[in-house]
Amino acid sequence: MAIIKKEAYFNSSTGVDKIRTLIWYDDSVELKAVFQIAHGVCEHIARYDDFAVFLAKNGYVVCGNDHIGHGKSVACEADLGFTAEREGYRRFVDDMHILYNIMHRRYPDLPYYLFGHSMGSLCARVYASTFGTELAGLILCGTAQVPSGLGMFVDTLEKAVEKFGPRTVNHTLASMLNKVSSLRISDKQTDLDWLSVNKQNVENYIKDPLCGQELSLAGIRDLATIGILACDKMWPATIPVDLPILIIAGALDPVGFNGKGPIDCADSLVDAGHEPTVLIYPCCRHEILNEDSKEQVYNDILGFIQA
Repeated sequence: MAIIKKEAYFNSSTGVDKIRTLIWYDDSVELKAVFQIAHGVCEHIARYDDFAVFLAKNGYVVCGNDHIGHGKSVACEADLGFTAEREGYRRFVDDMHILYNIMHRRYPDLPYYLFGHSMGSLCARVYASTFGTELAGLILCGTAQVPSGLGMFVDTLEKAVEKFGPRTVNHTLASMLNKVSSLRISDKQTDLDWLSVNKQNVENYIKDPLCGQELSLAGIRDLATIGILACDKMWPATIPVDLPILIIAGALDPVGFNGKGPIDCADSLVDAGHEPTVLIYPCCRHEILNEDSKEQVYNDILGFIQA
């Protein structure tokens, strides 16, 4: 058994950026399907290496890209956190579809699964509303239901972008996600403890130079906008009714309000005629793929796509 891991780049839909991609597969097993990963905000695709190797050992070609403004999809360190001058939220999804087209051309006969974590789950939800017929299954991990009033916040952000520039960083706004998310953690040692009960995972995130960057005004605008689109009340009706959907989250995940957000997402799908599977993991926070019980999560995802 030999796991092959490749790094490649493709031209972003921005027309400016080069998008870093990682691909994993086992060259000694018969390939069953393609499994694409969309990572979360302020991180990068290489953090999914352990999960990707697990899937590759089980016969899956795994791929994923660093979103614009993230990881190695930036021209320089100063660009971390900056997405695009305009409509970066569209570029998230369009770049994911470029990767789909690349992989589908290589493996035209294999079923295709899309997995999104956190912001990546919001991107995956929007992706599925446009390209859902291309998918054999959709997995939403650590997803959220954003408040309907967020639209007014985006309007304010857009005005700030016009006034101060899209690359400007407002340190108060940029740190808001961590501070708000950590409010529910009673025994926190850092503002990033909301990520995981596993302290080593939090420490690894803090030490990673490609994690935890402050989002620019454009980055915050695009994160909020993709959330609004993903949580629009009409979103479930745009998803193919026969698309299998798995929703997974930690019971102690403050991003999903301790399970409420993922369940609300599932309920909205049920109301539109879907039959999603929902798994909420006790004693886990946001990054359930990096908790001590991650093997259970891995196997539950494997069971879903095998079924």
